[in-house]
Amino acid sequence: MLVTLVAILCNSQLCLEKVVTTSEQSGITMTACQVNAQIGIAEWLAKGPYHEWRLQSYKCVNVRFPAPSGWRGVSET
Repeated sequence: MLVTLVAILCNSQLCLEKVVTTSEQSGITMTACQVNAQIGIAEWLAKGPYHEWRLQSYKCVNVRFPAPSGWRGVSET
């Protein structure tokens, strides 16, 4: 099963959904995504171009992202 960790990031005027990692890239499982997502996102934000953006929420989905229209995924936080 493909697992994708998606961060919802906001600045003062815009929110974006960005893929942090997938099970193809890092071997992440759905359980690991749900338990450790915040740690991974914090590291990803610190090292990437979105370090000044605010994390609004995140979700672990079991589909390739962006998902088909209307798909809500398995876990949303």
